[in-house]
Amino acid sequence: MSQMMPRRLLGLMALAALLWTATARAQQSPFNWHDDYTEYNLLDPASHQFHIVYYLNQRRSGATTVLNQTRSGSEGSDISVVDPRTGQPLKFDYRTGKELAAEGEAGRLAPAEHYIRAFLSQPVPEGGEGRVRIEKTYLDERSYSMDGEEIVFARSLGIGRNAVVLPRGYDLASSNVAGQVMATADGRIKVSFENVNGYAADVNIRGVKVPGARAEGLPVVEHAADFSKTLYDLGDAAGHEIHVQHQYIETTVGPRAVPAFLTRHALIDLRAVDMDTGRMIVPMQEGTRVALSLATPIGRGIETTQVKLTGVERDPAYRLDGGHLVWETTLHERAVIVLPAGWHLISLSAPGIVSTGSDGRVVIRVANPRAEPVSLALKAALR
Repeated sequence: MSQMMPRRLLGLMALAALLWTATARAQQSPFNWHDDYTEYNLLDPASHQFHIVYYLNQRRSGATTVLNQTRSGSEGSDISVVDPRTGQPLKFDYRTGKELAAEGEAGRLAPAEHYIRAFLSQPVPEGGEGRVRIEKTYLDERSYSMDGEEIVFARSLGIGRNAVVLPRGYDLASSNVAGQVMATADGRIKVSFENVNGYAADVNIRGVKVPGARAEGLPVVEHAADFSKTLYDLGDAAGHEIHVQHQYIETTVGPRAVPAFLTRHALIDLRAVDMDTGRMIVPMQEGTRVALSLATPIGRGIETTQVKLTGVERDPAYRLDGGHLVWETTLHERAVIVLPAGWHLISLSAPGIVSTGSDGRVVIRVANPRAEPVSLALKAALR
């Protein structure tokens, strides 16, 4: 990146990139809205550097690469790319948009901007996903600086789920986002949050240096780092029928897994798929629980498998009541609800982002940035 460009021009370029990113994300399916997760580890304040850990997905069937743009105004270095499925490094290169377009890469590419191009270990299977973990270090004094005695991380973040980790020896002074605050294993302070809006969030987090050792924090499960999500496609209310699709990351070492989702939901015609390979996974009944015989056993703690579960749930709480469609439930993960054709929403107890799909059906993306499950009640009426 050129350091000779005027700051105003760099700022305009960064803003344009953010607006394009927000527009592209707005065009995604609501079910895939918050798949990506980013962690910003703030380094020595004098360096103006922060180390980024970025998980992102590729859903285009047959694709063999994943692109990640370096933001204008930031200098990238120390790049590495890992396959979360195997924990092994992936091949990558660093190219301009013009070079990538000349090599036939698909997508809208800014000719002068730079991109990390990660090469997947295999093409994305039909209906599956390719996953990568990218690590890189940015130098950006506008995003990370000192203000008197405080450090300031001020950056517009378009990713749905994020975490910011303060340098060692710093406590949180302020945060303008509603997030969980926790201590990492090495004693640093982390602020973790989900941006439920459909546009980039202007994040401003400040830290203050404190003397002495920090006391151990409470054990906190980081909600924003949970990759689980569920699509509830509401069907025949008279038959209490809900078509369900659930995706999650399995980390249990061994050839078998017991999805927590199936301890709460009984699915008829249950099908399980390894999203990384497209292979079917065999469900097995083990007493009162359902276990999965993984297509690719997890051999070490660094390996993971992305699983998709589909089936039909008959929930008596989903019903017709006085001519209205009613559903009362508890949601444990990110969720998208699709109403039957011809119905419109008239009541929703939990915060949700409502839109209309290309088929005219109402889509509800439930916003739950808190760690505990959310109780939800909805009512809909016929148009």
